Amino acid sequence: MTEGIDQETYKRLASERITNTSIGLFDQLTIISQRAINGQLAHMWRKPDSPLRKIDIRPYGDEAPDYFFDANLSAPTVNLSLGPNKQTVVFCLNVKVGLGPVTEEIGPSRLALRVNMAFDQLAKSDVPQNIKDALINVDDYTADLIPKVNGIDKNESDFTISKDAEKWFYPLLEYYLATLREKGPDGKPAEHNIINYTATAKNPKVFTAAPTCAPTNLNFQNLPFVLKESDKLSPDAVLGGKNSMLVYLQMTEGRKFPFDLLQASANWVMPPFDETSEQYDGTVCLSKASFLDGFLLPRLAHINQESTWVVDEAWWKAIDGGFKNQYQVYGHLGLNYKDLQDPFFQDYQWKLTSQQNGVRTYEYHRTHKKDDNHGLWRVWQEGRTSNTLTIPEGLDSSSKCVMKLSGTTAIQTYLHLDGIGEIGKTTSLVTCTWEASLILDGVDQGELKITAETPKEPIIRTVED
Repeated sequence: MTEGIDQETYKRLASERITNTSIGLFDQLTIISQRAINGQLAHMWRKPDSPLRKIDIRPYGDEAPDYFFDANLSAPTVNLSLGPNKQTVVFCLNVKVGLGPVTEEIGPSRLALRVNMAFDQLAKSDVPQNIKDALINVDDYTADLIPKVNGIDKNESDFTISKDAEKWFYPLLEYYLATLREKGPDGKPAEHNIINYTATAKNPKVFTAAPTCAPTNLNFQNLPFVLKESDKLSPDAVLGGKNSMLVYLQMTEGRKFPFDLLQASANWVMPPFDETSEQYDGTVCLSKASFLDGFLLPRLAHINQESTWVVDEAWWKAIDGGFKNQYQVYGHLGLNYKDLQDPFFQDYQWKLTSQQNGVRTYEYHRTHKKDDNHGLWRVWQEGRTSNTLTIPEGLDSSSKCVMKLSGTTAIQTYLHLDGIGEIGKTTSLVTCTWEASLILDGVDQGELKITAETPKEPIIRTVED
């Protein structure tokens, strides 16, 4: 299975997908290829009771027996418009055979509907129950119906009907579209509607941080699949349009939309070169501010908080006229509430230390020491924590993004209490070393999958006296 590109072009596009794509000024993008959309429509069409298989509209029954529209359908398809119409989709009903009003016979044909990817905002009472269930608390959202059908696209249609039947036909078509809004692929109200809905958050403060959250602003556009520079502005799709992209543009936390739509740079989707090569029909892209700075790094900072050694006490004093020594030396692992009131411990976030060869390296270092030094009589303890996080750009050979975490916490204690030189000294060093991996492994039902892997012995302890 090839898509009309050679191996050299495939390698170039695969590299550009990581290095040359740009999220622009948006917070989140969801990108889907035209091929994936049509594949999903075909999957829905295969269900025996799907309303995508057959049109059967008789709004007035026996009272108006000639006012009907019956048709057997092939799977519907969409074409993503490019150039100046890049916020328009052409939705095609592919008729095998049918009968229309005033017994108009309809042969194999294509009825193309021009769809504006804009929103019809719904009143709360008009939101379908399955959408309300998904939103949990519908009062926190504004629900919008998409798409908005603007009418027949005669340039894209291959469909003829007599003038006598035409005035009856288009209202009947609206009845059918209403059916698609109300029913799922099995012909019943379902979890997924054929004509779908979006939700934007009224108040971003109702959400805890997450890799993706309901946007507070949402828009759509199409992007061309680019093989050469001139493809970026051309209204004509390359490779039959299968790889043209529908892009959900999203802003979060109440931020305003950029003035301009996203500009074509490189391709977010990838057709296969051959039967063994990778194919990407969809991409979810989060900005650095949303994902790294807003979600991942703050949560992984908890590792730094929990692996920091705090020295509680390290002191000695002479008692009983100097004939005895009393001392305390101990600490605890992990920053507690009291520790975090101390400015010394308040910053336990990751710091970017390098960015080269497609890898970001973040580090955390903290050393805490208490030293009661009276010359020959001395007690001290020191905790040293050093953690490292590496985040690669792109995917590995298994199509995963593997982030590496590692760290070392060392606690060194020194005691010299008798004042008679080297004989009375003692030192101990306890070191704990750990490592783990975090794996970004695609998106499942809209949720970003992050899994953790640890070796059989994730923590190694060593003790030196």
